[in-house]
Amino acid sequence: NNNQGPPDLDEALQKLQDRLNSLFGGNKGGSGNSGSGSSSGSPGGSFKLLGIIAVLALIVWGGMGFYTVDEQERGVVLRLGKFHSVVNPGLQWNPPLVDDVNLVNVTRVRIHDHRALMLTEDENIVDVDISVQYIAENPEFFTLRVRSPEDSLAQAAEAALRQVVGGSDLNSILTEGRQVMAVSVQERLQRHMDTYQTGIRIAGVNVRNA
Repeated sequence: NNNQGPPDLDEALQKLQDRLNSLFGGNKGGSGNSGSGSSSGSPGGSFKLLGIIAVLALIVWGGMGFYTVDEQERGVVLRLGKFHSVVNPGLQWNPPLVDDVNLVNVTRVRIHDHRALMLTEDENIVDVDISVQYIAENPEFFTLRVRSPEDSLAQAAEAALRQVVGGSDLNSILTEGRQVMAVSVQERLQRHMDTYQTGIRIAGVNVRNA
């Protein structure tokens, strides 16, 4: 005992590490081999896991970009907030979070009803009730050119109807002149829609009551 030196702390820690490695399935060899194996394997496993996560994220991101455009619709594509293209019916793909697609029905006939009191050319007041049928013919203009195409249509219908009624006498509006008035309102209203670039085509105007 007198010839034995103080206990070697490094050697004791090494023995403890070797025993822990043997308990948890580690290498029973020297510390150098065990340490080099763990240090060389760990970064490679991390990079492999990150690669798998990146591939899965890319697959999910790509799958989110598929969508279907019906036969009656057209898709207005905005790329980073600016107009890019109009897509036709069928299965389409656009990069998610980059493109924004607005689907517009270009075949459905929409109806706007309008009723107002008007002053005729012979200074009579007439209560006119009309129905405007229209189609969103140009999806790009209908989506982007004006803030609210329906509001623009309502205001233009009011203006066109006042112009036509103001140039007609009461008797023609109440009798055989109603069809002529409807045609005149439709023509004026279509000119307003073209000027405002709403993308709306007026399919017809009917005078329901006067």
